[in-house]
Amino acid sequence: MKILHYIQHDEDCIFVKVKRIINLKTLIMKKMLKFSLVIATVLTAMNVSALGNDFSLDVKKGQGKTVTFALNEINKVELSIYDLDNKLIHSENVNANGNIKRTYDLNALPEGTYFLVAESDTKIAKYEISVVGQTAVLASNAVSEVYKPMFLNKDGLVSLSIFNAHKSPVSIKIYNAADELVYTSPLLVEQNIEKVFEIKNLPFENHTFVMSYDDKVFVKMVAAK
Repeated sequence: MKILHYIQHDEDCIFVKVKRIINLKTLIMKKMLKFSLVIATVLTAMNVSALGNDFSLDVKKGQGKTVTFALNEINKVELSIYDLDNKLIHSENVNANGNIKRTYDLNALPEGTYFLVAESDTKIAKYEISVVGQTAVLASNAVSEVYKPMFLNKDGLVSLSIFNAHKSPVSIKIYNAADELVYTSPLLVEQNIEKVFEIKNLPFENHTFVMSYDDKVFVKMVAAK
């Protein structure tokens, strides 16, 4: 009877230990879920912020070989004009309170196709300019729009969000300060790409993130502290 009693007692102890382990696992899973939800909320907010800082082009009526346009809902932008061979013809950084308005005199340009590129902190948009005879026409619809990667660094925990509007293949690579490749992603084709990287425990403090998609390469230096 005593043996049976001790066996039953041991079984109780085992049951208690198993129960504690299960409770501990449940607690860890709850904390991980809570952490994941926080990260997901942050990344979603980053995407909303990027789209919220979007801009649009409003083409005004021009005369002859001049084009007039306004960029709405933006106060800082880099404007550039390229020819069909991607040769830079004009570039300027514009700051304004509210909307941005510009008029360009293109009389010096020969007939052909050109592109106006508007680049903000969140997006790069490309618009076609057609110069024929004594007229120049700026298209109001963008030839292409590419949203830039959005970063949030919290004590070495780096959140990366990319709104991949066209679902183009996206490559993410990370290099350390010794220019060694420490991470490379498979090609990602989701529209909303969200990644979290922990770099605070890596040997080097500074890391370079390289994101490639839509024929563009974006480079971002991130410090672990």
